[in-house]
Amino acid sequence: MMKHVMALVLAAVQPTAAGQIGLDAAAGQTIKGVPATFDLAGFRLGMAEEEAEQVLKTRGMTVTRRSRTNTFEDRVRKLVNLRGGRLPMKGGSVLESADIDDGKGGKIMIRMFAWPDGARIRSVTYLPLGGTDPAVWRTLLVDKYGPPARDGDSINADGLHANWCGRLECIIGGKAFSLSAGVGLRGGSIALSQPEGTSSKLTALVEQEASRHGAQGTPAL
Repeated sequence: MMKHVMALVLAAVQPTAAGQIGLDAAAGQTIKGVPATFDLAGFRLGMAEEEAEQVLKTRGMTVTRRSRTNTFEDRVRKLVNLRGGRLPMKGGSVLESADIDDGKGGKIMIRMFAWPDGARIRSVTYLPLGGTDPAVWRTLLVDKYGPPARDGDSINADGLHANWCGRLECIIGGKAFSLSAGVGLRGGSIALSQPEGTSSKLTALVEQEASRHGAQGTPAL
């Protein structure tokens, strides 16, 4: 049984043709105890803009605010031009963030990074409607995601406080994905996020691509 479970974990987090699960590719299923594969309100880390739009349509959610940003290619071109190059901007854009009404009293915020193949979800935050007992929240979350970390699970006057990370399965490529919850009768929040340092990895990719065009930084002390 343990070998079967670990096989599912490995299958879920292995890099695909599109990239690495939870970064620039979304998992096809949720594996308990592996935050990189979790879905929160239907959204998964690494989902493309088009996949996020499909979740919105399927669940009948409404976007109340959205913002867009430069594509990866235009980020590269901008950096090249700042260093003396002359590459015209393409002028395209990708989704950077969206605030969403889930139609049931809850709010969802998704934030995205512009990867080479388009925007991908980097974090999802869910702000639920109040009225659910902390103990009920714990049952709902454990049923969906598995047991939280042993040192990150408590209920007090403010509600349930739990974290899904700290296990070996949470760490992919040397970085830890995580889901944290602070929820109770007054509502609260649940946040699913990529590892710290993901933005630095993306910045390094932009730098690498800009360098291919002969634009390299010079220290100015």
